[in-house]
Amino acid sequence: MDRLDQVSVPTQLISGRYDEATPAAVQPYADRIPDVSWKIFENSSHMPHVEEREPYMELVAAFLAEND
Repeated sequence: MDRLDQVSVPTQLISGRYDEATPAAVQPYADRIPDVSWKIFENSSHMPHVEEREPYMELVAAFLAEND
């Protein structure tokens, strides 16, 4: 955790509203990584890539297009 401020690439955090990794658990990463975006998928647990596949893939594609 103490080196997250050294992450030097754009970072996309992804979690689900019903994820075991609760927003409180993910927040320290969002707070410390300099160039970070964080998306919480409202209808997912720990598997938004399965539970909300289409919007998940759209997010990943947009992130990669912006950071190519």
